[in-house]
Amino acid sequence: MPLAHLDCRPFAAFCQGHHAHACSIPVDELPSRMHELPKTSEPLTVYANADTLQTANAFLTSKGYQVVQAIEWTLPLAASLQAAGLWQNGAQSQRLWQPAPLIARFVTEFMPAYQIQPGQGLDIGCGAGRDMVYLTMHGWQMTGIDYIPGALQRAQQLASSQHVTVTTLQRDLETGQDPFSEFADGQFALITVARYLHRPLFPWLQRLLKPGGILIYQTFMQGAEQFGSPRNPNFLLKPGELAQVFAHTDILLDTVETLDDGRPVSAFICRQVAGCP
Repeated sequence: MPLAHLDCRPFAAFCQGHHAHACSIPVDELPSRMHELPKTSEPLTVYANADTLQTANAFLTSKGYQVVQAIEWTLPLAASLQAAGLWQNGAQSQRLWQPAPLIARFVTEFMPAYQIQPGQGLDIGCGAGRDMVYLTMHGWQMTGIDYIPGALQRAQQLASSQHVTVTTLQRDLETGQDPFSEFADGQFALITVARYLHRPLFPWLQRLLKPGGILIYQTFMQGAEQFGSPRNPNFLLKPGELAQVFAHTDILLDTVETLDDGRPVSAFICRQVAGCP
């Protein structure tokens, strides 16, 4: 597995010169930018100044990351990177984070296979925004909805770092009222939901999808409670539940995947057919 390079020096110092494959996250910004890091199973090489190297290393280790190299930034190190052709200056920071695997698979596999063209998309429970930012990077015009203002702020920061624009809305989706009243019927060509389940939303999702529009739904299945949260059955899908709810659609994928920690999650993609809902 290749190393991910993380530069924890101040951004101004990063711009003056850095490892060509490094991502810039200053040490004091690490707690608020965890969503920009790779999975904890991916080993890290960390660069920092002498006075912050131990702090960066300790923080990342406490979060479960494998810091295989913690390297103090020095002039000899800069010279060695230059000699090896691994030197770069400027603000270009490498992306270490990834979207959900199902989202990446949709972009690389399903979009070309089914000739799906990017359009307006809606990410429900978008969190820190990795999925919708990734989709925006691939042509989609994404709107993200979440209840937590801090998550929406991180989503906007992530979009800015990738030089794309997303729309974010703070919304309580569980009031019993239509939380999508400002959106027109059939407005969206894509709706994504990840790790969030509120069954009363299902009819509204069907209303919002345009004919030919895609729904991607990935959340926890029954059995996940054996490995951790969620344990509330209201937040766990039953086998075949999505296929039954969206039986009137063209189901492109309906399977169960397993996270690294053993929890089963749905991998469900369907396409709205003409005349529905």
